[in-house]
Amino acid sequence: MDKTVKTRAFPGNVKSAASQGNLTEAQEKTLELAKKNAQLEEVKGKLFEHLKTIEQLRESLKQEQARTAEMVRKTAGLEAKENKLAELEAKVKELTVALGKISNIAAAGKAG
Repeated sequence: MDKTVKTRAFPGNVKSAASQGNLTEAQEKTLELAKKNAQLEEVKGKLFEHLKTIEQLRESLKQEQARTAEMVRKTAGLEAKENKLAELEAKVKELTVALGKISNIAAAGKAG
């Protein structure tokens, strides 16, 4: 926003000098506004960067939640298998004891 200001090399009267003072003040305000606009653009850029980061973090969170849910599901499956294995081990022990009794009875029958 460059403005060309025409001024006389030698101001003819006080009114002309006052106008030049006002133009300088206006130029200062224009410069100040330009600086503020530049700051706003900088903040806007940072804001968009932060928004991108937030979106990436949200996506990462969703992926982590999905992985966690999958791990919970797999853990539950493994726990169910572990319980089934414990039941089968108990059944094997039971059958081993029964087989031992049958063997003892059979041995006693042969001896008698």
